[in-house]
Amino acid sequence: MDTIIRELSESQIDQIRQATEDIVENVGFKVGHEGLRRRCRKAGAKVDEATETVRLPAELLGELLSQVPSAFTMADLDGNERVIGGPDNNHYHAIVTDPWIIDYETQKPRRPTLSDIRRHTIVAQKLSQVAFISLMDFPVTDVEGPTSNLRAMQEHLLHHNKHVLAMPSSSASFQRWLRIDEIRAQGRELGNSRLMSVAVAVISPLVLSELNSELLMGACNHNLAVFPTVCPVAGSTSPYSLAATMLLGNVEVVFLAALAQIIKPGAPCIYGFGASVADMRSVEALYYSLNTIPWSITSVQLGRSYGMPVGVGCGGAMTYRYDLQTGAEGILHMLVAHSLAPDFFTGIGSGYNAIGMSGELMIIHTIWQEVVAFLSGGINTEDVRLGAESIKRVGAGSHFLADDLTMELLRAGQFFASEFLDYSGGAGEEPSLLERAHARLEEMVVDFDSPVPEQVQEDLGRFFEVECGELGATSGATY
Repeated sequence: MDTIIRELSESQIDQIRQATEDIVENVGFKVGHEGLRRRCRKAGAKVDEATETVRLPAELLGELLSQVPSAFTMADLDGNERVIGGPDNNHYHAIVTDPWIIDYETQKPRRPTLSDIRRHTIVAQKLSQVAFISLMDFPVTDVEGPTSNLRAMQEHLLHHNKHVLAMPSSSASFQRWLRIDEIRAQGRELGNSRLMSVAVAVISPLVLSELNSELLMGACNHNLAVFPTVCPVAGSTSPYSLAATMLLGNVEVVFLAALAQIIKPGAPCIYGFGASVADMRSVEALYYSLNTIPWSITSVQLGRSYGMPVGVGCGGAMTYRYDLQTGAEGILHMLVAHSLAPDFFTGIGSGYNAIGMSGELMIIHTIWQEVVAFLSGGINTEDVRLGAESIKRVGAGSHFLADDLTMELLRAGQFFASEFLDYSGGAGEEPSLLERAHARLEEMVVDFDSPVPEQVQEDLGRFFEVECGELGATSGATY
């Protein structure tokens, strides 16, 4: 299926790549870590210590990018593996909490609780499309004090066995995630268990801080795949232009991938960025506006041109409301994302301009995924011959209710249908899509048995008790 928006031509892709080489070679990046700058200089980069700027000659950049693997493997605690960048691209990423949760009862935003962490983690665990999961480093309202983030992390890890995309916000957080990876691996060598990847942020424009340099080096040295968090904002941290923001996103992802190869040749690094535009009245970044769609299309094309595994956002809407705007924006994003056939999709369950989510939206996004998969399948014209025979057999003025072709194809998936959609037109007061998604969520979480092995649960429990104790807080949280 072709995308609904015009793609870049080969000459345009070449133009963007050449402009990227020019910026990386002549403008460069500010890299805030002395040790990493030293390694860059040794690899052939031009380094200005006074300004902490690293520039990569075009030839060196090309050599480094050629070392990025085109695929890498994720695993879960049961040993099941998924190849990201392989022939199967039905992989989804879920974040189980955000700064805001869209409450089902009030249908308004509120801050997350431990119950939200548990319920959303269970949903992500039970959705077969979800290959890997993230937990944002954000406190919950029902645990006070410095242990709040830790208790949220513990609740999350006790309820799923899938691959983790760690999003550390400090060196201490990264070390904590490494220890958690060791516990989950149960004796398998750190990194080689393939149970965890690491998100590494770039500060637009063109800055890799000392912390993010440490995270990048730590991820590469421990054989953990790197997921760039690149979020240029047109009009504030990026030029006020669709094309220029696309260029900056490409520069920042490419530079990070190249640095990863300097640290460790062959280090897995995915391609993807989440550009947005600033509302010039409020300077708020609009992440889920329709401007995201052309950026998604071009980012997949550019990532493919570098031979890197590519991810793209699968949905999202500007508003937190479960309304027409959310539905229209969400299904349009999903339709375009699916047509691009990236290696994986991000953002399942996300809405409210990328700062809010709900378990119901996680389920609704999987429904939309089924919708767009059906739409992209088109019509199988092999059935034309059978149809012609059926029409000849029945003739004029009759019906096809008991025809042989009807009986043959009745349950063969010829037509789209979903148990979540109301086909009554509302006449029978059937439950809405949202109500059905909520009912499914409740079914998922009731009587849930954790897939995490008992030994891992015990080890995680001891680990978090020690971590919380070191923060000097009482462990009065509920689990």
